[in-house]
This record gives sequence, structure tokens and C-alpha cells, in this order.
Amino acid sequence: MTAVSTGVCSSDLANMEPGPLNHSKWLTTANRILRLYITKTDPDEKLVILATYVMKVYGPMWFTIKSNPSCINGAKHLWQTVSLSRYLKSDMKKIVDNVIQRNGYFGHPENVLVAMLGDDMESIRELAYQQILTARSETAPGIRTFKVPALNFDAEDYTQIIMWQDLKITEADF
Repeated sequence: MTAVSTGVCSSDLANMEPGPLNHSKWLTTANRILRLYITKTDPDEKLVILATYVMKVYGPMWFTIKSNPSCINGAKHLWQTVSLSRYLKSDMKKIVDNVIQRNGYFGHPENVLVAMLGDDMESIRELAYQQILTARSETAPGIRTFKVPALNFDAEDYTQIIMWQDLKITEADF
């Protein structure tokens, strides 16, 4: 990590074989990007953007998810990914935000409530309980679809990753 973040790499590290491919395609890709980055004396802008993203977002999130893999942490991981990606320029942020939105399943109210119910803070658990009581007073006819609502990319906390006031949550949603 030091070689990547400083841009200074010893010749023995630069000449090392990267080893066998990892079964995780994205992890392998991230490793290859960093490996390529440290071998370049003057990397182009696109490679710098990719290596920086791996160092600032992908790498930290990979370790966070590996050390806290429970679904109770899913909404927290989603929010942290959004939060870590805020350093990007607006054009890159737009691309990344579209991908996060499309794959943001832990931003569904059911999953956010699961995280809230498992939170260490009693006030967050109480807020989840109140959301559930409100939802139980609503009824929804027909078959529900699992659709992730628009994510709040300006959220200051995982509990705000969705705009609760804009959603009509019914008992069938949780």
C-alpha cells in the first residue's frame, strides 16, 4: 500500500510476480491496477484515477466488508461506499453514483431497517421500531416488488441513505 500511495516502489517489488489469480474477478482487477500503477514512472490520468479509487474506496470497503460480513451491516457498508466516493469529481461521481444506485440493494427500506434494528445506539433502534409501527398501520394491496428507492447520496449517516419522508412503507415491505 505504501508503494501505491507514495508512488515510490523498490525494483525488487516492481519485478515480483503478482501470483495466481484470485477467484474474485474484481479483487484481481484491483490488484492488477495497483500493480500496473506502481510499475509506471509516469502513469496516465486514467490509471491514476483508477488506482486512487481502489486505494480510497474499493480497498477500504473490501476490508470493511470482509471484517463485518453480516447483512446487519449492509446498509452501513452501502452508505460508507457512498461516503468514501464523495472525493470524486462530479463527472466521475455521476458514473459511480449510477452504479451504486443500480446495485444498492441494501438501500431498500427492509435492509435499512434490519441495520437500524441491529444498531448499537438505542435511539436508532427506537427509530426503526417507530418506522415499523407506522408501516404496520398502512396496507398495500397486491404483489409488492422489491425496488430500491432513490438513494440519498448526501446522507450523513446510513439511516438517511433513503428519504423516509418520500416513501410509503407498508407492512409488506418489511
